[in-house]
Order: sequence, then C-alpha cells, then structure tokens
Amino acid sequence: MPDSKRRTRRPLSAAAVLAVLATGSHATAAAVPARAPTFKRGISIGHWLAKMHDGEPYGAPSFSRNDVVWIAQRGFDHIRLPVDGRLWWLADGSLDEAKVAPFVQALEWARESGMGAVLDMHFLPSGAYDPNSQDLAVFTDAASRRKASTFWNRIARRFAREGPYLRFELINEPMAPRNEQLNTLNAALLAAIRESDRERVVYVTSNQSSAFATLDELAIPDDPKVAMLVHYDEPAVFTHQRASWKLCPPDMPLVLFPGKVPDMSGFVPPGHFAAKASLTELKAEDVDAAFAEAAAWLARHAPGKEVYLGEFGVYEAAPAESRRTYIATVRAAAERHGWGWAVWDYRSSFAVRAPDGTPTPVLEGLFPAGPPGGPALQEP
Repeated sequence: MPDSKRRTRRPLSAAAVLAVLATGSHATAAAVPARAPTFKRGISIGHWLAKMHDGEPYGAPSFSRNDVVWIAQRGFDHIRLPVDGRLWWLADGSLDEAKVAPFVQALEWARESGMGAVLDMHFLPSGAYDPNSQDLAVFTDAASRRKASTFWNRIARRFAREGPYLRFELINEPMAPRNEQLNTLNAALLAAIRESDRERVVYVTSNQSSAFATLDELAIPDDPKVAMLVHYDEPAVFTHQRASWKLCPPDMPLVLFPGKVPDMSGFVPPGHFAAKASLTELKAEDVDAAFAEAAAWLARHAPGKEVYLGEFGVYEAAPAESRRTYIATVRAAAERHGWGWAVWDYRSSFAVRAPDGTPTPVLEGLFPAGPPGGPALQEP
C-alpha cells in the first residue's frame, strides 16, 4: 500500500527547468533522457491511476517524485503506469486534462530519473462502468470499439511530441469472449494511434489476461514498432494463495515454491484452481518450460519482435523465502529469452516496497545482489 508518511517535493533540477521553459507550460514534450531507456527492468505503479484502494483518491500525493527516485536507485529502468482511461474521457469526446495531469507529472519524474514509462490502458471507455472490470462491449460492439479507437487517437495526438521513452499498451489483460474479437480490437486501436504517431512502440497482447496459452490465436500486426506483451502468474495456487478476490480463504495451508501443494480439500470448492493443484509438485523447471514454449512460438510467428513480460508477482501471504525464489525464477526465465519485464507492483499486497519504506522479499528476489550497476544512493 502507499506509504502514509508525507514527503516533501524536491524542486526541479536546472535541466528540467530549462526544458520546461523551452517547450512551454502546456507542452508535455520536455527533454528526453540522453540515453534511451531499455525497458528491461520495470515496475507497475498499481492502484494510483486505476483501481484505487482504501479510499485513496485518483492520483493521490502518496506517490511522488521521491518514489520514482527510489525506484530508479533500486535498479529499475522504467515505470509502468496503469490508467483507468474511462476517467480521462469526457462526454464531448475530449480528454479531461485534470485527470491526465498526474500522468503527465509522472512522465516528468521519469524523465528526470532517466527512466522510461509505459502507458498501460487498464480500462478503455466503452459502456457500463465497473471500477474493477473492463466492459465486454469493447470487444463485441462496433460502436464501443469505435469509441475506444477515438479515445486512443486522442491519446496518441496528445502525446505525439513525447520521445521514445514513452510507450503505449493498448489494453490490460483483455478478456474477449472470443480470441478473434481481440484481434479486431487490437487492429482498430493500433490504426487509431498510427494516424498521428507511426514511431511509438506499442505493446499488443493476447487474450484471457495476456496468457501464454492464447498466443497461438493472436494476430501479429505487420508493424515494425509493435512489441509483444504477455503476463505470467502461474502457478496461481502459489502466487495468489490466501487472496480473497480469488476466493482463497485466509486459513488455507501455505504453499511453498518450490514444494508440494498441501491438500486443499475442505478449504476451497472442488473446481477451484487451488483444489485442482492439490498435492502437485511446484518446480522451477515448470516455469522454465512454460517460458521456453512461449518463446519458441514467438520466435516462429513474431520473429524479431521485442517481447515484454508486462506483469508477474506474488501476493504477500506467500512465505518470504518462497517469494524470493519464485520472483528470481521468473525474472531469470524472462531474461533467458531476452524479454524485458515489469513486476507487479510498487506498493500494494504484491509490493517491492513495504509500508515503512523498506524492501520486501519481492525486491530481494529481483535484485539479490543489490541494484544493477552499483549500490543504491541515499533515501530520497
């Protein structure tokens, strides 16, 4: 969860001030970092601009420039910013600049720290509003698809002057009723972006929450600036143990990684994923095999395309040493195939940073020897 301790804002650096003066007060295209970010080691800033928790307002000041400095010092090279795009959309089809403003501020912080940023469109404007779910009409209804396309067209024009440090993610964890419906939506959204921006790297993902298993029905756009995005949260009996939103009770037996799953009889219904995993062995080799299979498919069907593991993580209920081991295993599997990654997430029940500001086992699993390139700087 976000740190309740209030932090003071640092003044802009001299370079940042000159960049703002050079581009004008409304422009978002401030100075691009001298070296282009690599998008190899990222972190999602969950529950800040989408799916806010515990009464936190949208764009709450609990996430600030100091947090981005901390993230950069720990060895991350970019931030992934999940956004509820429905909150950016006004009835007249324009963007609500007051809602866009926190994102623009985060871009400034990323530039100042020499980091990249991914605009993850967690939810697209469509029809019915559910704060935690995407309306399926965006996949099934032509009018809703046009609305979402117009929205991405507005976004692309709004940020067209930004440099390559900013990337777009079309939609988070799509759940189209049929895989081909996602292909149709992906094509429409990408075309809307390309009307004004042909150079921006855009991530395209597979159906059923960006699963490896649905890659084989994903239509790969013929676009040199498209990169592939997948998520990985297997085995769920480990990564989401005791998670209430997955209908896992707080007293279910703890699951270790690696290790044998305890008998879940009596704790979850017979058809629950935890019940199906009862008494199975969880091994690092199985993670490696899943990544190898996905990488082989991508090499055949999307040769030369950059691949990005957009989310992976472990719920805080999992034992600490198992969290370290699992996170290190998934990171190694992704990097073995040359994939960049973004862990979920900064401060929540999957956090790399505890409420008191200290690193969690997730961060220790990512960087067991400390930040790449040397020791971390002093706390911001």
